[in-house]
Amino acid sequence: MLRNLVKNVKLRAKVLERAEEFKLNNKAGEDVWFRELVLCILTSNSSFISAYTALNNLYDKLFSLNEDGISKVLKNSGYRFYNLKAKYLFNVRKYYGKLKAWIYPIANKDEYEAREELLQIEGIGMKEASHFLRNVGYFDLAILDRHILKFLSSYYFSYSKKSLPKKDYIYIESVLKSISISLNLPVGLLDLFIWYKATNKLVK
Repeated sequence: MLRNLVKNVKLRAKVLERAEEFKLNNKAGEDVWFRELVLCILTSNSSFISAYTALNNLYDKLFSLNEDGISKVLKNSGYRFYNLKAKYLFNVRKYYGKLKAWIYPIANKDEYEAREELLQIEGIGMKEASHFLRNVGYFDLAILDRHILKFLSSYYFSYSKKSLPKKDYIYIESVLKSISISLNLPVGLLDLFIWYKATNKLVK
């Protein structure tokens, strides 16, 4: 089934077009990188649409608001966990101006090491770090969100834990990477096909 999905000419063209956008982000400046980081913090435990709406309502005001102000914007956007994410976003502002200079040279040498570096940021876990790196043009890491795990549980193996410990993440990532190699596709793009299968959308 997945092989047929990847062979879908129209869908593959859309995914490759999206990949080119990620590559452009890689060459972009600090603001694009930081915006992607904020988006990835917002997507954790939230739908992409909700996170994207909150991002658009908040981003231009992010540096002028205190933590309570950020929380109010998120709440008014219909976003869940607005207090917790406001705390993360208020604190993450200290990385603005140095994010790309920090992560870019590391990611160009070793994406796994870059992901480990990003885990230092409050509100960033394995999935969020992988998502961020993919969105700024690195395709060697898997983004194991609930859609991907549900897909894998339906077609490959069962995974029923509510949380995803780091060691499990690394193991499942290796499985997904093996699948992606058999399909001649970077694992960082494979999730877009699975996500499309689950949601009929190609965003992220």
